[in-house]
Amino acid sequence: MSNLEIQWLGQAGFIYRFPQGIVVCIDPYLSYATSSGKTRERLMPVVVPPSQVCADIVVTTHDHTDHFDEHTLRPMAEQSETIFVGPSSCREHWRAMEMPAWRFVRLDRGESLDIAGIKLTALYAEHDSRDKRDAIGVLLEADGLRIYQVGDSEYAEPLLQAARDLRPDLLVVPFNGRFGNMNAREAALFTQAVQPRAVIPMHYGMFRNNNAHPQDFVDACRELRLATRVIIVKAGIRFQF
Repeated sequence: MSNLEIQWLGQAGFIYRFPQGIVVCIDPYLSYATSSGKTRERLMPVVVPPSQVCADIVVTTHDHTDHFDEHTLRPMAEQSETIFVGPSSCREHWRAMEMPAWRFVRLDRGESLDIAGIKLTALYAEHDSRDKRDAIGVLLEADGLRIYQVGDSEYAEPLLQAARDLRPDLLVVPFNGRFGNMNAREAALFTQAVQPRAVIPMHYGMFRNNNAHPQDFVDACRELRLATRVIIVKAGIRFQF
């Protein structure tokens, strides 16, 4: 089996380049759209201009600006034939942007799609999105690999029930403990329940008032004596999984 290439864009943004050439981008935030005062100041530089992100599929897990960002998605759509995917609230936002309806495919909880040789399944997430509770996690399946990116979510029983039997190769989980996300220990407990081969902690380092340190997640996994490999990634750097 060839390697999966992964690139972290910061916050919850990832690009996955599968061995057979399919490229999936999840939750890219590549602008300064949320910057307003010191608490919302972007701490991490934009690692790649959105117009240079060439993906077959872009998934937005919910309608918050650091996941569904007009200033990122518009230039991406203008430069490519990318198909955009996400829950109903994201599709409504897309239409409000007066973007072509056919470019955005709805994917709500419990639904699956097959696009360009990859299967996408929307899973439960415990997170509010502009007063609409339709935030999702997403399971990607291609080339014999299973990648589960949780999206934003609190630690909750419905989340555990939806994810317990997935056994993904890679789990990507938030751990910042603020604004509707689980904390480091909860993220470690969730990892223990899901039992992936490897886990990447995400959703930190972007905003001053919504930050965390990945070492806290590493320590929490050690306390639970997890056999899962913990991978700490650097923004913008491609690596092989």
